[in-house]
Amino acid sequence: MKHILLIVDGEIALQFLRDVLKSYYSNNLYIVIYQDSIFLPKEIPSSFEFYHCDYTSSFRLNNLLANKDISDAFIVLKDPNEAHVIYEYLRSNYKKIRIIKSIYDSNKKYQELMNKDSNLICISQTEAMSLKLLSRLPNVPVVPRGFGLEQGEVMEIGVPSGSVFAHRQVNTIQQINWRIIGIYRRQNFMLATSQSIIMPGDTLLVAGNPNVMHTIYQRIKSEMGQFPLPFGMEMYLFLDMSLQSKDQMLFDCREAIYLHRHLKSIHLTIKILHPTNFKTIREIDSLSQNDISIIVDYNSQDFIQTVRNKFGKKIGLIVVGNELFSKRNYRKVLWQSKIPVFKTAKSAISAKDYNPNIEKSKLQNNNNKLCYPPAVSESLIVITSDSYKDYNISTVIFDISKQLQLNVKIYDFEPDNHFSNEVTEHFSNISRIFERKFFIERTNSHNPILYLQNLKEPVLQFVPFRASITKSRILAFTKVQFESLSFMVDMNPQIFIPIAE
Repeated sequence: MKHILLIVDGEIALQFLRDVLKSYYSNNLYIVIYQDSIFLPKEIPSSFEFYHCDYTSSFRLNNLLANKDISDAFIVLKDPNEAHVIYEYLRSNYKKIRIIKSIYDSNKKYQELMNKDSNLICISQTEAMSLKLLSRLPNVPVVPRGFGLEQGEVMEIGVPSGSVFAHRQVNTIQQINWRIIGIYRRQNFMLATSQSIIMPGDTLLVAGNPNVMHTIYQRIKSEMGQFPLPFGMEMYLFLDMSLQSKDQMLFDCREAIYLHRHLKSIHLTIKILHPTNFKTIREIDSLSQNDISIIVDYNSQDFIQTVRNKFGKKIGLIVVGNELFSKRNYRKVLWQSKIPVFKTAKSAISAKDYNPNIEKSKLQNNNNKLCYPPAVSESLIVITSDSYKDYNISTVIFDISKQLQLNVKIYDFEPDNHFSNEVTEHFSNISRIFERKFFIERTNSHNPILYLQNLKEPVLQFVPFRASITKSRILAFTKVQFESLSFMVDMNPQIFIPIAE
């Protein structure tokens, strides 16, 4: 993955780094080079690499940055001479990367330099510097200042080349509580119409409810085949020795590691609650690797508080067994987290011959086919209403299916026999973008629960994570929504996707 390089020194740089660590630490991968130890935080997020060295030394930089794919570089130093030396080094070694350089005075020299180098941005003035540096970071929204609520109800959002919004007509994008107002393209602005085509490199002017705008930003910025983004970059597996057997915990570990290795997850944490059997703990601990951490909770913290501590931490996928998900209070806190949840089942998603110790580089052959394809036949979503219109659902389904090389099946259940052509049109658009096949099975009589129970081959089922799922099992039987009952079917692995209700 591409890295963002930060070379920092001075008060402005320290404030800038603190802002990045506080709010945007999991949106990108960072390399931070510093000389003053004050820049080294007490806790280093997994998406950061910190190096203490002489950043004016070409020899040191060559060693540190070897084999690193740098997309952007921020030079925030108090010594202008050092900053110029580093700029010259970066431009000579990275011809096309964007370089953002902090300066004290915007003079003619810097203006001429920017005229010669179109990928150089010079920013001056202390107070404005941190705000402008943040606004230039990839995957950080640009919110206009000086008018309106200034809460993000209006945004400018760039469309990357791999975005699921690229090459689409505006009218094929579901816009609920937000709108695409205009499109900036090649220094020109045009009002968006239903027939406007969004192209890679465009900047969209969008407006809507501030509470939904950040989610819209993430969707536009997310590239195809990048899940668990835009929810986060890491996975988290919860095990509970007071509820689960040794075999079930090892099974859940195998499932989580398989997903971690086959999705764009950068780190997997396995958290063991209520530890009682040290032999089993040692066996689980043997799975630890550079990108897999094992944490044993000897402080008797309960599951609910542990999950709450992860709110806002940019975890992209939580993995739990049915023993945990079956508890109503556990389901409720998982729903409140707004994080996708993978629930293990009697049928595995991991291939039978899969070994958790296999290196990620050996999981695909020369033809980009999976060496250990999933043990499920396809991805499946059951439609009983207009839940498919939630953009999170369809994009996550096809994103995961693309990475796992699964086709998608839509089970369209309409008791009144009023099937909508919008279903076909909606999924056709998403299918074309992700280049994954899909097919629809329609019925007005075959109950979805019975359909799931009678499947001859296991599937990966996607379920909208509605509030109704958090109700008790008795109340669930009184609900009309299919999702209220589907979580009780424990035959197939399920992914619960947060939706706006």
